[in-house]
Amino acid sequence: MKYTLFKTAFATFVVTLLSVLVTWLVAVIIGNPISITALTLSAVLPIATAFPSLYILFSKFQKLADQHQLLEVAHAELQARAKIDHMTGLLNRESLFESIKIARSRIETGALLMLDADHFKAINDNFGHATGDRALKLIAFAIENVTRKGDLVGRIGGEEFCVFLPNASGDTAKRVAERIRSEVETTPFYNIDGTQYPLTISIGATTAPKNETNSQIMSRADRGLYTAKQRGRNCVIFVSETNPETQLVTEIHQKSA
Repeated sequence: MKYTLFKTAFATFVVTLLSVLVTWLVAVIIGNPISITALTLSAVLPIATAFPSLYILFSKFQKLADQHQLLEVAHAELQARAKIDHMTGLLNRESLFESIKIARSRIETGALLMLDADHFKAINDNFGHATGDRALKLIAFAIENVTRKGDLVGRIGGEEFCVFLPNASGDTAKRVAERIRSEVETTPFYNIDGTQYPLTISIGATTAPKNETNSQIMSRADRGLYTAKQRGRNCVIFVSETNPETQLVTEIHQKSA
Protein backbone atom coordinates (compact mmCIF):
# COMPACT_ATOMS: atom_id res chain seq x y z
CA MET A 1 0.00 0.00 0.00
CA LYS A 2 2.87 2.38 0.79
CA TYR A 3 4.32 1.80 -2.68
CA THR A 4 0.92 2.54 -4.25
CA LEU A 5 0.59 5.78 -2.27
CA PHE A 6 4.12 6.82 -3.28
CA LYS A 7 3.41 6.21 -6.97
CA THR A 8 0.11 8.05 -6.70
CA ALA A 9 1.70 11.05 -4.97
CA PHE A 10 4.55 11.21 -7.47
CA ALA A 11 2.24 10.95 -10.48
CA THR A 12 -0.08 13.60 -8.99
CA PHE A 13 2.91 15.92 -8.45
CA VAL A 14 3.95 15.50 -12.09
CA VAL A 15 0.40 16.15 -13.33
CA THR A 16 0.09 19.21 -11.08
CA LEU A 17 3.44 20.58 -12.23
CA LEU A 18 2.47 20.12 -15.88
CA SER A 19 -0.87 21.84 -15.24
CA VAL A 20 0.83 24.86 -13.67
CA LEU A 21 3.37 25.04 -16.48
CA VAL A 22 0.67 24.87 -19.14
CA THR A 23 -1.31 27.62 -17.39
CA TRP A 24 1.81 29.78 -17.22
CA LEU A 25 2.70 29.16 -20.90
CA VAL A 26 -0.83 30.00 -22.07
CA ALA A 27 -0.74 33.26 -20.09
CA VAL A 28 2.64 34.15 -21.60
CA ILE A 29 1.51 33.32 -25.15
CA ILE A 30 -1.68 35.39 -25.00
CA GLY A 31 0.11 38.19 -23.14
CA ASN A 32 -2.16 38.25 -20.07
CA PRO A 33 -0.77 38.51 -16.56
CA ILE A 34 -0.86 35.29 -14.51
CA SER A 35 -3.34 35.53 -11.72
CA ILE A 36 -3.00 33.81 -8.38
CA THR A 37 -6.47 32.34 -8.86
CA ALA A 38 -5.48 30.71 -12.15
CA LEU A 39 -2.30 29.24 -10.69
CA THR A 40 -4.17 28.01 -7.64
CA LEU A 41 -6.85 26.35 -9.73
CA SER A 42 -4.25 24.80 -12.05
CA ALA A 43 -2.65 23.23 -8.98
CA VAL A 44 -5.70 22.37 -6.87
CA LEU A 45 -7.87 20.82 -9.58
CA PRO A 46 -5.30 18.16 -10.64
CA ILE A 47 -4.68 17.31 -7.01
CA ALA A 48 -8.41 16.95 -6.32
CA THR A 49 -9.10 14.86 -9.42
CA ALA A 50 -5.85 13.08 -10.30
CA PHE A 51 -4.90 11.77 -6.86
CA PRO A 52 -8.02 9.65 -6.19
CA SER A 53 -8.23 8.51 -9.82
CA LEU A 54 -4.57 7.53 -9.94
CA TYR A 55 -4.79 5.84 -6.55
CA ILE A 56 -7.67 3.65 -7.74
CA LEU A 57 -5.83 2.88 -10.98
CA PHE A 58 -2.54 2.02 -9.30
CA SER A 59 -4.34 -0.05 -6.66
CA LYS A 60 -5.95 -2.14 -9.39
CA PHE A 61 -2.61 -2.55 -11.15
CA GLN A 62 -1.01 -3.64 -7.87
CA LYS A 63 -3.80 -6.10 -7.18
CA LEU A 64 -3.42 -7.57 -10.66
CA ALA A 65 0.35 -7.82 -10.16
CA ASP A 66 -0.15 -9.57 -6.81
CA GLN A 67 -2.64 -11.99 -8.35
CA HIS A 68 -0.25 -12.70 -11.22
CA GLN A 69 2.54 -13.42 -8.75
CA LEU A 70 0.28 -15.76 -6.78
CA LEU A 71 -0.67 -17.55 -9.99
CA GLU A 72 3.00 -17.96 -10.91
CA VAL A 73 3.75 -19.41 -7.46
CA ALA A 74 0.76 -21.74 -7.69
CA HIS A 75 1.80 -22.81 -11.19
CA ALA A 76 5.33 -23.53 -9.99
CA GLU A 77 3.97 -25.57 -7.08
CA LEU A 78 1.69 -27.54 -9.41
CA GLN A 79 4.60 -28.25 -11.73
CA ALA A 80 6.71 -29.44 -8.80
CA ARG A 81 3.88 -31.64 -7.51
CA ALA A 82 3.38 -33.10 -10.97
CA LYS A 83 6.93 -34.46 -10.81
CA ILE A 84 6.55 -36.09 -7.41
CA ASP A 85 5.01 -39.40 -6.41
CA HIS A 86 2.38 -38.28 -3.89
CA MET A 87 2.80 -41.32 -1.61
CA THR A 88 6.57 -41.55 -1.21
CA GLY A 89 7.74 -38.05 -2.08
CA LEU A 90 10.16 -39.49 -4.65
CA LEU A 91 10.20 -38.59 -8.34
CA ASN A 92 7.39 -40.21 -10.27
CA ARG A 93 7.97 -42.41 -13.31
CA GLU A 94 7.78 -39.72 -15.98
CA SER A 95 9.91 -37.14 -14.20
CA LEU A 96 12.51 -39.75 -13.17
CA PHE A 97 13.00 -41.04 -16.70
CA GLU A 98 13.17 -37.49 -18.04
CA SER A 99 15.74 -36.58 -15.38
CA ILE A 100 17.79 -39.67 -16.26
CA LYS A 101 17.67 -38.71 -19.93
CA ILE A 102 18.92 -35.19 -19.15
CA ALA A 103 21.61 -36.45 -16.76
CA ARG A 104 22.93 -39.01 -19.26
CA SER A 105 23.22 -36.33 -21.95
CA ARG A 106 25.66 -34.45 -19.72
CA ILE A 107 27.85 -37.28 -18.42
CA GLU A 108 29.83 -40.17 -19.89
CA THR A 109 28.76 -42.99 -17.62
CA GLY A 110 26.59 -43.97 -14.69
CA ALA A 111 24.72 -46.89 -13.19
CA LEU A 112 21.11 -47.95 -12.87
CA LEU A 113 19.38 -49.88 -10.09
CA MET A 114 15.95 -51.45 -10.41
CA LEU A 115 14.38 -52.32 -7.04
CA ASP A 116 11.26 -54.26 -6.14
CA ALA A 117 9.71 -54.90 -2.72
CA ASP A 118 9.64 -58.60 -1.87
CA HIS A 119 6.31 -60.34 -1.17
CA PHE A 120 4.51 -57.00 -1.36
CA LYS A 121 1.23 -58.57 -2.48
CA ALA A 122 1.24 -60.65 0.71
CA ILE A 123 1.57 -57.47 2.78
CA ASN A 124 -1.43 -55.91 1.06
CA ASP A 125 -3.49 -59.10 1.20
CA ASN A 126 -2.74 -59.91 4.84
CA PHE A 127 -2.64 -56.46 6.43
CA GLY A 128 -4.42 -54.11 4.02
CA HIS A 129 -3.35 -51.41 1.62
CA ALA A 130 -2.76 -48.83 4.35
CA THR A 131 -0.04 -51.05 5.81
CA GLY A 132 1.28 -51.67 2.32
CA ASP A 133 1.49 -47.92 1.72
CA ARG A 134 3.44 -47.55 4.96
CA ALA A 135 5.86 -50.23 3.78
CA LEU A 136 6.44 -48.32 0.54
CA LYS A 137 7.13 -45.12 2.46
CA LEU A 138 9.66 -46.92 4.67
CA ILE A 139 11.41 -48.35 1.60
CA ALA A 140 11.49 -44.91 -0.05
CA PHE A 141 12.98 -43.37 3.10
CA ALA A 142 15.59 -46.14 3.32
CA ILE A 143 16.63 -45.62 -0.30
CA GLU A 144 16.98 -41.87 0.13
CA ASN A 145 18.84 -42.36 3.40
CA VAL A 146 21.77 -44.23 1.82
CA THR A 147 21.96 -42.90 -1.74
CA ARG A 148 24.44 -40.20 -2.64
CA LYS A 149 23.80 -36.51 -3.19
CA GLY A 150 22.89 -36.06 -6.84
CA ASP A 151 21.54 -39.58 -7.29
CA LEU A 152 18.09 -39.74 -8.93
CA VAL A 153 15.54 -41.76 -6.99
CA GLY A 154 12.00 -42.50 -8.10
CA ARG A 155 9.03 -44.78 -7.74
CA ILE A 156 8.15 -46.12 -11.17
CA GLY A 157 5.05 -48.11 -10.32
CA GLY A 158 3.43 -50.21 -7.61
CA GLU A 159 6.21 -51.54 -5.39
CA GLU A 160 8.98 -50.89 -7.92
CA PHE A 161 11.65 -48.21 -7.55
CA CYS A 162 14.53 -47.02 -9.70
CA VAL A 163 17.80 -45.28 -8.84
CA PHE A 164 20.22 -43.67 -11.30
CA LEU A 165 23.77 -43.07 -10.09
CA PRO A 166 25.52 -40.42 -12.24
CA ASN A 167 29.22 -41.10 -12.97
CA ALA A 168 29.11 -44.33 -10.96
CA SER A 169 31.25 -47.34 -11.82
CA GLY A 170 30.10 -50.92 -11.55
CA ASP A 171 31.76 -51.28 -8.16
CA THR A 172 30.03 -48.14 -6.90
CA ALA A 173 26.70 -49.45 -8.16
CA LYS A 174 27.25 -52.71 -6.26
CA ARG A 175 28.14 -50.90 -3.04
CA VAL A 176 25.20 -48.49 -3.20
CA ALA A 177 22.79 -51.29 -4.10
CA GLU A 178 24.00 -53.41 -1.19
CA ARG A 179 23.69 -50.44 1.19
CA ILE A 180 20.09 -49.97 0.05
CA ARG A 181 19.29 -53.67 0.43
CA SER A 182 20.78 -53.74 3.92
CA GLU A 183 19.08 -50.51 4.97
CA VAL A 184 15.66 -51.81 3.95
CA GLU A 185 16.26 -55.17 5.62
CA THR A 186 17.17 -53.51 8.93
CA THR A 187 14.29 -51.01 8.83
CA PRO A 188 11.72 -51.95 11.53
CA PHE A 189 8.35 -52.70 9.98
CA TYR A 190 5.32 -53.68 12.06
CA ASN A 191 2.02 -55.04 10.84
CA ILE A 192 -1.40 -54.04 12.13
CA ASP A 193 -1.23 -56.24 15.25
CA GLY A 194 2.11 -54.71 16.27
CA THR A 195 4.35 -57.66 15.44
CA GLN A 196 7.43 -57.10 13.31
CA TYR A 197 7.24 -58.28 9.72
CA PRO A 198 10.26 -58.78 7.41
CA LEU A 199 10.70 -56.01 4.88
CA THR A 200 13.15 -56.72 2.06
CA ILE A 201 13.82 -55.79 -1.56
CA SER A 202 15.44 -57.37 -4.58
CA ILE A 203 17.75 -55.29 -6.77
CA GLY A 204 19.00 -55.54 -10.33
CA ALA A 205 22.00 -53.34 -11.09
CA THR A 206 24.02 -52.45 -14.18
CA THR A 207 26.23 -49.72 -15.57
CA ALA A 208 24.96 -47.10 -18.05
CA PRO A 209 27.57 -46.41 -20.74
CA LYS A 210 27.08 -43.43 -23.04
CA ASN A 211 26.68 -45.53 -26.18
CA GLU A 212 23.57 -47.38 -24.92
CA THR A 213 19.96 -46.26 -24.87
CA ASN A 214 17.87 -45.99 -21.73
CA SER A 215 15.82 -48.96 -22.90
CA GLN A 216 18.92 -51.16 -23.24
CA ILE A 217 20.15 -50.23 -19.78
CA MET A 218 16.78 -50.67 -18.11
CA SER A 219 16.28 -54.00 -19.85
CA ARG A 220 19.58 -55.25 -18.46
CA ALA A 221 18.79 -53.99 -14.94
CA ASP A 222 15.36 -55.62 -15.18
CA ARG A 223 17.07 -58.88 -16.10
CA GLY A 224 19.13 -58.60 -12.93
CA LEU A 225 16.01 -57.89 -10.87
CA TYR A 226 14.23 -60.91 -12.35
CA THR A 227 17.24 -63.09 -11.52
CA ALA A 228 17.33 -61.70 -7.98
CA LYS A 229 13.71 -62.75 -7.52
CA GLN A 230 14.51 -66.21 -8.87
CA ARG A 231 17.44 -66.64 -6.49
CA GLY A 232 15.38 -66.18 -3.36
CA ARG A 233 14.86 -62.39 -3.16
CA ASN A 234 16.55 -59.99 -0.72
CA CYS A 235 19.67 -59.88 -2.89
CA VAL A 236 21.50 -57.73 -5.42
CA ILE A 237 22.29 -58.99 -8.91
CA PHE A 238 24.73 -57.03 -11.03
CA VAL A 239 24.55 -57.54 -14.78
CA SER A 240 27.62 -56.64 -16.79
CA GLU A 241 27.28 -55.02 -20.21
CA THR A 242 30.77 -56.04 -21.33
CA ASN A 243 30.11 -59.74 -21.77
CA PRO A 244 26.45 -60.51 -21.07
CA GLU A 245 26.54 -63.91 -22.74
CA THR A 246 29.20 -65.45 -20.50
CA GLN A 247 28.84 -63.22 -17.46
CA LEU A 248 25.13 -62.61 -17.19
CA VAL A 249 25.02 -61.80 -13.51
CA THR A 250 27.26 -61.40 -10.53
CA GLU A 251 25.65 -62.04 -7.19
CA ILE A 252 26.63 -59.60 -4.46
CA HIS A 253 24.60 -60.82 -1.53
CA GLN A 254 21.81 -63.23 -0.85
CA LYS A 255 19.84 -64.08 2.23
CA SER A 256 16.66 -66.08 2.41
CA ALA A 257 13.70 -63.71 2.70
